[in-house]
Amino acid sequence: MSDPDRSNSDDEYYERIRALLKDYYVSADERGDVFGGSGSRGEDMTSWEAKRRVIACAFDRAGIWLDVGCANGLLMETLVAWVAEQGHRIEPYGLELSNRIAERARKRLPHWSTRIWTGNVMTFEPPIRFDYVTALTDVVPIQSRGALLRRIARLYLKPGGRLILSCYRPGAFLLGKPALEAESAAEILRAESFEPVGEAHVRDPVTGAPKVRVAWVNVPE
Repeated sequence: MSDPDRSNSDDEYYERIRALLKDYYVSADERGDVFGGSGSRGEDMTSWEAKRRVIACAFDRAGIWLDVGCANGLLMETLVAWVAEQGHRIEPYGLELSNRIAERARKRLPHWSTRIWTGNVMTFEPPIRFDYVTALTDVVPIQSRGALLRRIARLYLKPGGRLILSCYRPGAFLLGKPALEAESAAEILRAESFEPVGEAHVRDPVTGAPKVRVAWVNVPE
């Protein structure tokens, strides 16, 4: 039986993304560039935190969290620390499309190695449900965004759990040229009939344009 959340035409997208990212991420991680191994070449902890810490705004209680597209696990470890500063303990899990990249995460974070899975979010069957799931819009083709949101809400989250959607401003690596700003995560959610309960953003200090946009929605109890 075919998966109603996934079109066969999407397979080429996932294969292209897997091929595009795995050598880039793995080679960066192997040479000690932990930020490049998470898709942020040329960054340091200051710039990483300036762009990613905004995601912590969506966490308002303790719980278990799945990072869809976890790469080498850098967000897993840093977000746990940032949320702890807000007074909440979260237990991280990761899901990564490429097994080569997931293996780097397991090697970097051996204490969480059994929590880092390889799989496509559109076909993977999670063994547990989560209080929080974070995802980027580009983990699926644009025409599958709605299916992604509905699948996470239906299969990955506990009743009352929170779906956190992030949009980063794509750079030259994926587009061939830098984008002017990040898409609106809140508008993407609303277009698929999800009403955000919160949103946040980070602006480029030079242009003032949003470079990271985050919005979150609670699934029904």
